[in-house]
Amino acid sequence: MNMREFIVPLIVALIGTWAIQYFFFPKQSPQEGVRTVQPFIAPTGVQEAKPLNTEIDFIDIKKAEYSESTEVETENATLVFSTDGASLDRLEFKRKTDGKSYTIDTVFPVQEENRENRCFLVAFDQKTPYYFKLINRQELPETTVLSYQVETEDGILTKTFTVYKQSYKIDLDVKIVPKKSENTIGSMRIFFPAPLMPELENTDVISSIVAGDQGTIKSTLRSKVNVHQGWILPTLFGTQSRYFVHAMVQDSQLFCQRAYYKLFDKTCMTSILEGPKVEKESSWKLSFYFGPKELHALVKVDPRLESLDYSGLLGPIAKWFMMFMKWLYSFLHNYGLVIIVLAIFIKLILLPFTIKAEASNKKQMELQKKIQYIKHRYKDDPERSKQEQAELIAKHGMPGLSSCLPLLLQLPIFYALSRVLSGSIDLYHASFLWIPDLAVRDPWYILPILTSLSMIGMMRSTGDSRQQISSIAMAIFIGIVSLNLSSGLALYIFVTTFLGVAQTFIQKRFA
Repeated sequence: MNMREFIVPLIVALIGTWAIQYFFFPKQSPQEGVRTVQPFIAPTGVQEAKPLNTEIDFIDIKKAEYSESTEVETENATLVFSTDGASLDRLEFKRKTDGKSYTIDTVFPVQEENRENRCFLVAFDQKTPYYFKLINRQELPETTVLSYQVETEDGILTKTFTVYKQSYKIDLDVKIVPKKSENTIGSMRIFFPAPLMPELENTDVISSIVAGDQGTIKSTLRSKVNVHQGWILPTLFGTQSRYFVHAMVQDSQLFCQRAYYKLFDKTCMTSILEGPKVEKESSWKLSFYFGPKELHALVKVDPRLESLDYSGLLGPIAKWFMMFMKWLYSFLHNYGLVIIVLAIFIKLILLPFTIKAEASNKKQMELQKKIQYIKHRYKDDPERSKQEQAELIAKHGMPGLSSCLPLLLQLPIFYALSRVLSGSIDLYHASFLWIPDLAVRDPWYILPILTSLSMIGMMRSTGDSRQQISSIAMAIFIGIVSLNLSSGLALYIFVTTFLGVAQTFIQKRFA
């Protein structure tokens, strides 16, 4: 295969990827009135500008006589609201994998001494009320509406939650009616925590998500978040974990003037939305996405959230793999089997390129042997040696780089697939044979060991001892890397490697 035969498939693959992304997965146009978010670093003193305010000064020191909890059921979750802070007390998602039903919590009740960590607290600059009353509950065909109210010496605060029954959307309406002409309330802030999964405390990854220019989303790991940095007029703001998102996604009445984060404990992170100064009776409506990172669910509430897991040039490929896996699962009902079938499918697609690559390698080895023979025969006549080599190459041609083509094609496929197999909530609690959970690493390290042994077996046929040593070293290295990969991804690597061994054996047996 000459250089043109190598370059043309690559160009076609790139153009095809671009076409798929452009025509089938077009970027969402920014909504009319989308604001360009601007980051800033807040000062530590008030002499330069208003500092970030992450603390809450509660006026309710004495515990209320009673706290009322209200449970809301949807198709996908159970939400429990409390009159304490008029807050979301618990959020429990309903999941089903391999025919087994289970729940995942991302919001938990907090102790009285940690009341500032409640979800959807609304705080004033000073004198923040904590104990509310439930004044209305309304069941509608598609939503459940809860209204809470509290009256202080400064004004009346009403919070209304609208929970959507067929999506992971929550609306929060905030209304404030001041009692005094002079401003004693200041500005208001809304607090909501990052999704928390205690069972993944050591492996979960929490990060910030902020809508940037033209609605694009920027994510920053919790460990790299600057607590002194804030954002002006964000269009989307919140946090994400490995499997879930808690974020404000719509603020049509421009409540959020600034937004920033508060970090506490080792893994906890709170998003804070700061509103304008209250000078008269005012109300705002904000929408939130509190749910899993599932493509159809994300897009249903806000298409921008799709970019959290399916961004970049390889995003459409990863998205296609996810949809294809779900389609296979509808027949196989086990994600372990889905991964095996997917590996076989990809191997079959790449088979023509692999066969050509092996033929090219064989041709190159034969050519090298002939060149070495010429060098040895005409070692005393360099000019004749060069002439004979040139004639040999002109007659048979150079194999070129075609042997690298299967690897070049597998790299983007593997990268896109690794994003799906390592971050898909569908694999969470999905079992296969001895593996209880395909989303975590193999508990017995069987897959990494089998992968290394398969790679060694595939390379044993070579007669070059130096190549055998390097191949064994590479096999051990891949096995070590696989130790910390999710079992789903390790299973894919093993099946792909095993299929390579089988292909080599068949070719040698029947060639």
